[in-house]
Amino acid sequence: MNRTFRSRRGALAGALILASIAVAEAQPAVSAPTFNPARFLLFCPNAITQNFPITGPAETTWLICWREVAGNNSIVNPNGLVIGPVYLRKAPNAPFVRVLWDMRVSDYFVPYHPGSPRFYDLSFYNFSLTGVTAADCPASAGGAPISPHVCKEVRDRGLMWKDFGGVRRGQEIVLWGAIDAANYRYIQEYTFRDDGVIIGRMAATGQNLPGDELVTHVHNAIWRIDIDLDGITNNAARLQHTENPANAAGIANDTTTPIAVAEGFTWSPRRHDAVEITNPAFKNTQGHLSSYQLVPLVTGGGLAQHFETFTRNEFWVTPYNAAQFAAKNLPAYISGSPPVSNKDVVVWYKGSLHHHPRDEDGAFDHSRSWIGTAHTMWTGFMLMPHGVFDCSPFYKPCP
Repeated sequence: MNRTFRSRRGALAGALILASIAVAEAQPAVSAPTFNPARFLLFCPNAITQNFPITGPAETTWLICWREVAGNNSIVNPNGLVIGPVYLRKAPNAPFVRVLWDMRVSDYFVPYHPGSPRFYDLSFYNFSLTGVTAADCPASAGGAPISPHVCKEVRDRGLMWKDFGGVRRGQEIVLWGAIDAANYRYIQEYTFRDDGVIIGRMAATGQNLPGDELVTHVHNAIWRIDIDLDGITNNAARLQHTENPANAAGIANDTTTPIAVAEGFTWSPRRHDAVEITNPAFKNTQGHLSSYQLVPLVTGGGLAQHFETFTRNEFWVTPYNAAQFAAKNLPAYISGSPPVSNKDVVVWYKGSLHHHPRDEDGAFDHSRSWIGTAHTMWTGFMLMPHGVFDCSPFYKPCP
């Protein structure tokens, strides 16, 4: 199995690559036998090593590289908090396996119901991360600012499982920052759980647009997720669960449809759509193909479609291209149906928040000035391991 660092030859200029692509892009390949977490930490100065459980012998470990990507006079989009590469060790003596190369928000698209304005809050504006203090990131909540703009929280995540004879609570590490988008703040949150699950979420909060405080609008977050499951030779497939409600027998089936060429498609909640990323050479010790499944976490108003073509799909799969980071260009990225089988693939996901202003967001004072702050609304996705572990290390030791 290929556990090398990625080495790519992009067509962009060196400065653009350093600003827009993961810092590891320019690094030479390192073979699996020489992979060393200590060396990786030197190569990625912002890297975090997190063992779970938090105290006691480690059962699983995350190795997470993160950084901040600010705008550069419209040459590079300000993506804020960018994650990757990310490695998972599923057992104390197991090797580190790469899961992600690069994960970021490509853009926030915000159309207002009257048809205007229609904001692209990252690609059209030079918004960056706002400050994070100990008040935002308190130690009492497991928090600690790890930069002037990024908070790390290591915390209990609630029940992992419960049966008649026992219970176990889970743990997670969360990295978050907040884009300072004029009157709004976009919270960018990335969670890495002890069971190998990764969650990406966005929240919108702040003051409504001055002068349009009561105008309904939608916040669309479009994530670009470059999954490298144990290497860059990956495949994508569409997963669906279907049951005919007219069939009294209640028969259902699950289907896996390989995605051969770049495409976009809508999410069907009645079919439990998901996208599965696999590596044909990556299997667990039971011989089962390992995968990560991209699953929507739909809250705060569902999934919206708009006039713009790139908003009409929740899922997109494209081949990796060092110059392709703009959500609004997704239709062009799939033009010509480039192949994605056994390629370095990138998946994109759109989550939407429908903000119908309410009294709880604020009110006009006696001088007709708006006071108040819109409460956070969340949307996002989950990357769930499927067959990555040989069995659950959290209930009984694997045989």
